Amino acid sequence: MLAMTFIDFFLSPWIYIGLLAFAISLGMVAYLILLERKVASWAQDRVGPNRVGFGFGLPFMPKFHFWGLGQPMADGLKFLLKEDYRPAHVDKILFTLAPIVMMLTVIVSLVVIPWGGTKVTTHRIDVTAMKIAGISDDQILETVRQQVQNQMPVYHSIRAMPGGLEVVDADRSALSLDGQQYFATVVTGWRFQTTELSVGLLFVLSTLSLAVYGIVVGGWASNNKYSFLGALRATASMISYEIPLGLSVLLIVLMFGTLDLGAIVDQQARYWMLGGVVPIPAWNVFAQPLAFVLFLVCIHAEANRAPFDLAEAEQELVGGYHTEYSSMRFALFFLSEYAGMITTSCVCVALFFGGWHLPGLDWAVSKITGTALFAEHPSWTESLLLCFLRMGVFFAKAIIILFVFMWVRWSLPRFRFDQLMRLAWGGVDPDFIGDAFGDRGPGRADAGPNLHPVGRSDSLDVPRAQCRVRNDPVGYHGTERTCPEHE
Repeated sequence: MLAMTFIDFFLSPWIYIGLLAFAISLGMVAYLILLERKVASWAQDRVGPNRVGFGFGLPFMPKFHFWGLGQPMADGLKFLLKEDYRPAHVDKILFTLAPIVMMLTVIVSLVVIPWGGTKVTTHRIDVTAMKIAGISDDQILETVRQQVQNQMPVYHSIRAMPGGLEVVDADRSALSLDGQQYFATVVTGWRFQTTELSVGLLFVLSTLSLAVYGIVVGGWASNNKYSFLGALRATASMISYEIPLGLSVLLIVLMFGTLDLGAIVDQQARYWMLGGVVPIPAWNVFAQPLAFVLFLVCIHAEANRAPFDLAEAEQELVGGYHTEYSSMRFALFFLSEYAGMITTSCVCVALFFGGWHLPGLDWAVSKITGTALFAEHPSWTESLLLCFLRMGVFFAKAIIILFVFMWVRWSLPRFRFDQLMRLAWGGVDPDFIGDAFGDRGPGRADAGPNLHPVGRSDSLDVPRAQCRVRNDPVGYHGTERTCPEHE
């Protein structure tokens, strides 16, 4: 393949796909805040924001309210116009760097998301003249390969080479050998994503794990006890839930034998026959429902979303790690939470919901546009329109996962910190290992009642209202909660 020049770089589709995904994600971040308020109002049986349009009080702008769709713009304008206050006791460099690190790590993770399969181009080359010249089939195929490789754009790669030559009956006016023509068909193409990386899944997990540095640096640089405690809680939560997150992903990796997110999605673009009659999509959520549930729980904890938002518990830590932040610095922390939700939702869609795959979409577009379907390679398409439609399907599935994030937030109360840690180390990890590998571990529901020390303050099966506290040096933080029947 030829070296990429400056012009080739700007002609490559990857840069435009990346800009499009980035623009859509940032737009979604703004309107996810509006969706969050609407979901909250739905859960609380009220209307929610519905009055802010696009007029902003200006006389030449329309007065219509547009059902509240101008609310995100008003929120952004408020952040821009607020005082950018920075306390005198903070570390000035780290205080500014923390929210930037948080936002960058989340946005960079989107580059390996497979949005729309593979856009291919079929090259059908007449090799009858070479056949007449007595060149062997192997030499003809090698010559064709080099010819296509030299002529194709720098962002293309050869996806398929023919196993032999295609023989057809020749037209009267065409060059032929014994009344037959010979053709070699080569398929080239490029993935509809920003970067095609063979370890894309590992890249996403490692990059998202770096977001904890933004939280820790922000809490430390604030020089505030509440901020520092919030940063420590966020660190403990992220580290604890990255282990079951990795285990749930490991199960998918072992099933498909690859870390390439594009390949994982491609292999889900097929069907199983239920009872030999009803086709159902071969999505991993049907094959590994437990892994999906664990992954969903873990990405809630990784995003510090309720009921896992102990890092910013208002009743205990004022605002947590971003207590001292205001204006656009706070806005970056605030928006990075939603951007992280988008990224983890996209990864969830790619791993468990078939990514861009939607039953019937490829067939419908092929009928409308007249493009071919590749039965052995469902991700391949000659239609660029289909690639964009697949991208829309991908984001639509991600929005459903995002709705679950918000539904859970406004449905479940916040855990205590000790309960949060036990859920990871004493529940999620043993449950997954036991169910995945057949081990009746201590985290299983039928493993027995003695899962926790009896009478501890962190015991989930002892109501706090029925307990009293007694001093005990061996207890949790020097105390132990017991019930009358446990005395």
